[in-house]
Amino acid sequence: MAEKPGAMRSDSLTAEKKARKRRVRLSCIECRKKKLSCDRSLPCQRCVRTGRSAHCSFEAVAEQPLQTILQRDQQIQDLQSEVAKLKTLLSETRPAHGGDDTTEASQLNDARPRQPTLLDGTAIDANPNTSKRVAETSRRVDNTQPSSPLFPRSHLDQDSTNVGNTDPLDPRGRSPPGYYSRHTLFQFFSEIPELFPFIRETADEWFKPLGVYITKDKTARKNYDAKIATQEEVVLENFLPPKSDTDALVSSYLDGLEQLHRIVHIPTFRREYTNFWEPERSRNPAMTALILAMISISTCTATHSADATSIPTRYRTMCLRWIPACEEWLRQQSPKHRKLIHYQIYCLVYLAKRVTMTGKKRWWKETSSLIQDAIIDGLHRDMSSATSTPYMREMKRRIWVVLRELDLQNSFEYGLPTLLHNIDSDVAPPMNLDDDDFSETSKEVPMAKQSTVYTFTSYQVHSSRSWLLRLEISQRLFSARLSEPLSYDEVLKYTHKITQEIESIPCWNTEDTAEQDSPKLPALAHAVLVFQLKECILALYRPYLHKTDGRSWLSETVCYHTARDILLLSRNLEELGCQSLTTIREDLLLASLHLIRITMLQPKGSNSLVMTESQSMVELLEQCLPLIEDRHLRCCYSELWCFITMCAAIMLLKIHLGKESNSTAKASCAEKFLDLHYRQIDRQTRSLSNRQSLLALGPVYQVNEVSTDQTGAPGAQDPTMSGWLNNNYPLGFDYFDFDAVDGIWDTWESL
Repeated sequence: MAEKPGAMRSDSLTAEKKARKRRVRLSCIECRKKKLSCDRSLPCQRCVRTGRSAHCSFEAVAEQPLQTILQRDQQIQDLQSEVAKLKTLLSETRPAHGGDDTTEASQLNDARPRQPTLLDGTAIDANPNTSKRVAETSRRVDNTQPSSPLFPRSHLDQDSTNVGNTDPLDPRGRSPPGYYSRHTLFQFFSEIPELFPFIRETADEWFKPLGVYITKDKTARKNYDAKIATQEEVVLENFLPPKSDTDALVSSYLDGLEQLHRIVHIPTFRREYTNFWEPERSRNPAMTALILAMISISTCTATHSADATSIPTRYRTMCLRWIPACEEWLRQQSPKHRKLIHYQIYCLVYLAKRVTMTGKKRWWKETSSLIQDAIIDGLHRDMSSATSTPYMREMKRRIWVVLRELDLQNSFEYGLPTLLHNIDSDVAPPMNLDDDDFSETSKEVPMAKQSTVYTFTSYQVHSSRSWLLRLEISQRLFSARLSEPLSYDEVLKYTHKITQEIESIPCWNTEDTAEQDSPKLPALAHAVLVFQLKECILALYRPYLHKTDGRSWLSETVCYHTARDILLLSRNLEELGCQSLTTIREDLLLASLHLIRITMLQPKGSNSLVMTESQSMVELLEQCLPLIEDRHLRCCYSELWCFITMCAAIMLLKIHLGKESNSTAKASCAEKFLDLHYRQIDRQTRSLSNRQSLLALGPVYQVNEVSTDQTGAPGAQDPTMSGWLNNNYPLGFDYFDFDAVDGIWDTWESL
């Protein structure tokens, strides 16, 4: 009997369903239950963040054909043999423990495929100092943790994780493009097309044979961040150094960077700081965070800290713990109870990141966020005399000036707009007064001193005078939709206005303060005022440097003299011993690259002014190169990209002028880079040993540690605490609490 066609189709479909394999679900069971995305790792990041790493599991994979299994086994065997070969090569390259310097150097020679030579024709390991430094570094590195952020694996540990990923990446093709394509420094890689190929060739010929890489290993940093994230709640007082060391670091900050960005009222802070160390006294966590942020800046900006035994050098690596601890404390604070001291901590933490060169991609975003918070809290509006005191009004003005200056600086450096372009602020500039001229209990602020008299607030006073001009230039350059494009006639008019502003800056008498050993640094304030105005000139003329019309000659001349003045000012600051305080800006590298670019645009054999002064300009650039070295040596976690970029640019300039050949230029550049690289490793090793000894002390190196409320909630303060941090202010309200006065918001909103 013949089967029906319908029954035959049903049987075939049933057989097909039985033969079809069940699709393996790639997400973990926990993520699939919650219907959330999974990164398919074991354990996945979502389970790690929710604290369910032990419950993260996957379904068993269906049985696979024998042929597929055999092929996979063969691939595993091939990979294992390749890893074994790489380990053998690495063990031959790395010096063995216990051997002398000569044996270690010879092992390096045998492992290198080619032997670079120095300018004098000798092999690089023939230099006894370099050989000794390589050997000592290798011994120290083997005793350190590979995941330590002080010793990125990309610089020190030549293991298999770096194989195939050690070539320097061209900034012109990196992400995020808004950072690498718009940043004022990274634009030079497009304007000087020979720059990155020269760096890459130098790295391939010189650094790779020695196992040195200029690429950043993000794995070590991520491991360090993950370790910090899994730690228990941070107690800020556990990070404080002994009182004697903290005193020195705090004084270094107050006598230095505080003269530029006025964040605290020094007499009030010193009084509260003295009370902070009294025995059996409750400590406000906000004060602890403020101190940690201050000393984080001092470790890298102290003017006389070259000695390895100095206090700033001993605590330099602790910045990696102090800064995240302060940030974590700030994240725990409620925006409803935000006080002025929170903005002071925010500003100090940001400046600490600037001087330590950490989180560079987030600087523009962080200052923009601070501006938004300040607008919400009304810092962009002047308080009336009915709802505030003279002391509070003056401190608010100073903080607002700090925030807007930092954000405008990032606008010029990143080539991006700022929220300040759309803000209507009526805050008056700070008064030219020293902190001793008024206090918290002052009924009125005394009359401001003349502009020719230098005070700790002189920088903010004169910076406010040119504020509207610099803000307008930033808007015309980086906010095209808010204004029309600049014409060359307008560029010339802006140049004239900037020149007038520069000429109006007083030349304070620096000899008197130097003879009296005064903490005042008028030369620093004068130089930074000039830097920020000349930065505007370079930004205005930069688009016209590549033109072929008559405007190019004038633009080159203006930029040449502007950049040269910046280098001369930087060298003068170095002679005065305060150049390290300018590490919060990028003027030195920016001006150097501008000079080199302008000179390389000149035809060979030209009789122009730029080519005539080329020899003196090269000497000036080489005199400023150690300033970049000093900045890297001061930073506990810094890449050497700034140094290798400036050094490579100088070598390209010498090639263009016919003073160096291509091979000797690369050899000289590599020699300088390797010397700085090994010096940085030596300093990191000493700093790490200091850090380990400090951490080994634990709570013992605390002075009078008292349990306090780390959340900073209202009502947790000690009633005996001074008025600067306590809610019980002498005049009836907390100057740092914007919600303490009835009707204050109505008053601000009406303005």
